[in-house]
Amino acid sequence: MVGGARALRAMAVSATAVVFLSACAGDASEEFDSVEDLVAAYQAAGGQCEDFVIYDEAGGEEAEVAHCGVDTVLSLTESDEQTSDVATGAMLRGQTVLVGAGWVVEDPDAVALREELGGAVLALQEGGTPESVTDNAFVFGEGEPRIQVVVDPLCDYCNRFIETNGDALIELADSGDATVEYRVVSLHDDPENGFGSSYGANALACAADADIDAFRPLLSTVLEGPSGEAWTESEFVGAADRAGADAGDCIADGSFLFWAVQSTQDVLQNGLPDGENLGGVPYIAIDGQPYAQDVTDADAFLEAVGAAE
Repeated sequence: MVGGARALRAMAVSATAVVFLSACAGDASEEFDSVEDLVAAYQAAGGQCEDFVIYDEAGGEEAEVAHCGVDTVLSLTESDEQTSDVATGAMLRGQTVLVGAGWVVEDPDAVALREELGGAVLALQEGGTPESVTDNAFVFGEGEPRIQVVVDPLCDYCNRFIETNGDALIELADSGDATVEYRVVSLHDDPENGFGSSYGANALACAADADIDAFRPLLSTVLEGPSGEAWTESEFVGAADRAGADAGDCIADGSFLFWAVQSTQDVLQNGLPDGENLGGVPYIAIDGQPYAQDVTDADAFLEAVGAAE
């Protein structure tokens, strides 16, 4: 993993996109020798979960993890970087976390647990919706048919679709021959990719708010992938700048990370506007009808668009 990507992940614990819910976030925290000790301390502090399933990876590179139901996860970490990874991933899933010296607790009662365990309570700060979106979509053109494109910034087949059909989508929208709606979801976040799904969605929203004309060229660049193993903040800022958007502060602050998380959860829980559930990406629909042919067949796509006109 490149050093810049590590810095990007750590940003989630320090940037303005994260809010400290504890008034004394800098206080010392308990330290634990095993995840079993963390579980015992959690329960002694008033934690409500009793039946934990423990995944003990001691001695390896993975954190020791204890799960209890769907809302409570306790992780004993090996380094500050791993602590940041675990906390960042949880926050990008919309969780509130209690972060201590070598451990992370995801639990709905994180604030109350802090009195006994110490540490800092962190959560993504609720932010605004990008001004450039309509119903959480970036919309171009006003013609018929209506083409919906749902992508994840780290989706290879999304990249193949845009590489093949991106220019056609631009021409259809700009000529008035179609309305093209781009929805960006964050499904593939992982420490090893720098949480590039959510940070990529944030960068695209920031660029679009700075200059809507920057969205489509930046989308192509983001889908093509970073120069290293994971996107870094500086790479996102540079890519947005080359696309014509002065969005550095917005990207660095993670201004639309909360929006990226919430809009993704909304799609997963409530489906798309055309009534379809999002089973995977890319998702393409023409006048509400899912397009299921080869994403790299340009002729087939244009034929489907033409048939809907």
